[in-house]
Amino acid sequence: MSHDEKEILEQKFADASHRLNMAYQELELANKKLKEYEEKAAKAEKASRMKSLFLANMSHEIRTPLNAIEGFSRIMAETDSFDERMTYMEIIESNNSRLLSLVNEILDLSRVESGEIVIKNTSTDLNSLMSSIKQLFKFRCSESVNLTWTKPNMPVVMTTDENRLTQVFSNLISNALKHTPKGTITYGYRLINEGSTIEFYVSDTGSGIPPEFIDKIFDTYASKDAEHQKGYGLGLALCRIIVEKMGGRITVKSKVNEGSTFTFTLPFHGSFGGLSMTGRTTTQNMRTLRVSNRKDDSELKKVLVAEDEESNYELVRIVLQKRYRLLRAHNGIEAVTLNEEEKPDLILMDIRMPEMDGLDATRIIKEINPDTPIIALSAYAFNENIQEAKAAGCDLFLAKPFKVEELLETIKKFIGD
Repeated sequence: MSHDEKEILEQKFADASHRLNMAYQELELANKKLKEYEEKAAKAEKASRMKSLFLANMSHEIRTPLNAIEGFSRIMAETDSFDERMTYMEIIESNNSRLLSLVNEILDLSRVESGEIVIKNTSTDLNSLMSSIKQLFKFRCSESVNLTWTKPNMPVVMTTDENRLTQVFSNLISNALKHTPKGTITYGYRLINEGSTIEFYVSDTGSGIPPEFIDKIFDTYASKDAEHQKGYGLGLALCRIIVEKMGGRITVKSKVNEGSTFTFTLPFHGSFGGLSMTGRTTTQNMRTLRVSNRKDDSELKKVLVAEDEESNYELVRIVLQKRYRLLRAHNGIEAVTLNEEEKPDLILMDIRMPEMDGLDATRIIKEINPDTPIIALSAYAFNENIQEAKAAGCDLFLAKPFKVEELLETIKKFIGD
């Protein structure tokens, strides 16, 4: 082989090697893109399953508090005992709060899917929270299942998200009920690590979890019997997302046919030893809603209620009529007119109304009477709605459905009794 022929063969070999390397690079890039497409497809499929399972779960969960609300409303109307009525009212209030929380979860579905869960911390009386959870499940437990919680010697007040904490307990206890046809379900909390950490738990004596499912139990759709609606599914996955978002960790220990114990720990910020939550509705402050002596109308301060829905106005009227002289506006134009004619001491302003909405009405009224307190009272309660109301001149924002005590205290803060 001549020198020229050798150089030609070497050049051809180099060209072939280069093309082969290029082919390998293109194949690697193609495999990478294929993997990305597969991951995107799996993520889309997972999101679709999450939405379907979440809505199915919510449909079931919503019916439970609705059943209690409807049933006890009827019973409360038929009893003559004041103490019984107050007991039934507390049960209705507890289930109403749970129902509102569930509705918010449905509206917040897109954030749950992407993991963007907002944590809103407030001072929470844990013993009151544990009692409320007991009320939520009072009529979901069969006679063969005993649901209990151990009350600590000292009350504990924790800075946490009460609704999210209730959601985690609700999911864990609901899961325990699915797998405990008879026996005991115990839940509660205890301070550990010299008070720097709080440990919550839900323990049952049910069927337990097979070892092969333990490591996957908090994964979405890791259900051994989802077709029979007794799987672990979305509830436990949501518990993990929420607990981790709150800075904690959730684990489980279980033995088949002996039961399971779910434990989640959170950093503890709060106090213990006699403190109580001031905002919680109690039997005592419920009784303050009853007013026996009505002042003469001329002595009552005037409250203008701008509300186009009859049922919403009727609720406000029943709550306030014995304390204040009420004026009614069906839309923003009437609110502006009545404000000029009657000079009310305070205005409750709905946001969405015909003719003129509450925001425009507020701007006009504040230009004329800047010192008149205006409280926005609206079902449009997202952050942007609150900011719009405050920018228009509203002094405060209350979301519907509102707590009666909160409305009374708010009005009293501005204009007294």
